[in-house]
Amino acid sequence: MTGNDAADSGRLAALARVGLGETGFERAAVWGAVGFALSYVAFDAVGMAADAAASLGATGIPQSLAAPVAAALAVLTAVGVVAFAAVGGGVLPATVLAYGPFAAILLRTAGPEPYTVPFSDPVPSLAALAEPLGVAVAAAVAVGVAGYAVGRVVAGIGGGGGEDGEAPAEGEDGADTEGREGEGAGD
Repeated sequence: MTGNDAADSGRLAALARVGLGETGFERAAVWGAVGFALSYVAFDAVGMAADAAASLGATGIPQSLAAPVAAALAVLTAVGVVAFAAVGGGVLPATVLAYGPFAAILLRTAGPEPYTVPFSDPVPSLAALAEPLGVAVAAAVAVGVAGYAVGRVVAGIGGGGGEDGEAPAEGEDGADTEGREGEGAGD
């Protein structure tokens, strides 16, 4: 193997590590699906809680809580993507992770009426689903890439200074010398 071949394989390995990460697609796919389900029903849960509060006499409850719920879920998704990237997730799994909640958010805020599918003519409802799901792809890519970048910075800051964010081995920085004879701070 020549020096150029080794450099090319090193670049490909680095590109694969960035794209795929240390944490696989399985975790991202499962949490993306869970995020979709929880985000989709969060709108109903908040609506029921607001109705219950209003029936108990609470005042000042806004008529539509869709915007605050969507904003809270988007922020929670972004934090989750950053945390996922910080522990070794790549760009593509981070995007998969973000897609589920964003698809649910956009279906509930810009999609067709929830829980209704006209069986007589499904084409209009399928067309109404395509737009929010397409926008969810764009949002997931944007949040996935940005979340990956922020997550890797966070991993570098909190990683302890070793290679690839790993903590230094015991004895490398002298932190484990306390308590030994002839070494440490207390001598």
